[in-house]
Amino acid sequence: MNDKERPYVLHTNRELEMMLARAKPMAVFAHEKVDGFEKSDALANQDFAPHVAAGTLSEHVRTRTISLPSGTAVDIDYWFYTLKGEEWRVEAYWLLIDFLHHRGWCPQFEWLQGKLLGYTDQENSHHLLRTYPADLWVAEICKSQDAGSAEA
Repeated sequence: MNDKERPYVLHTNRELEMMLARAKPMAVFAHEKVDGFEKSDALANQDFAPHVAAGTLSEHVRTRTISLPSGTAVDIDYWFYTLKGEEWRVEAYWLLIDFLHHRGWCPQFEWLQGKLLGYTDQENSHHLLRTYPADLWVAEICKSQDAGSAEA
């Protein structure tokens, strides 16, 4: 889907700007650990370091080892950045990563992922309806979101 078909702008490559404006509580970046790869590439060349040093943002780095179908082990580095007071989101997101790598994925986890990253209920509903159009839970949660926004 291109951005013109979405009624909101993705956070991608705008994470730092949004976090500094306090419009986004957390950003997550991941990349396979390989020689010659620069962290700045994973962060889309966004310079979080001065804001971490100033105490505006927190940085949390974790590595997960996964096994490819070939049996090869691969390390994936994850960089989490949170606004101060939002560090709890790292543990919640790490649980989602655990489910992703060991138990699978579902629309409920995708909704939670969106919430942790700062997407609104309406943005999450739009994304889920396009990604899981036949899922009954998605239809129900999105219907309740529409009803809630109509009451506001």
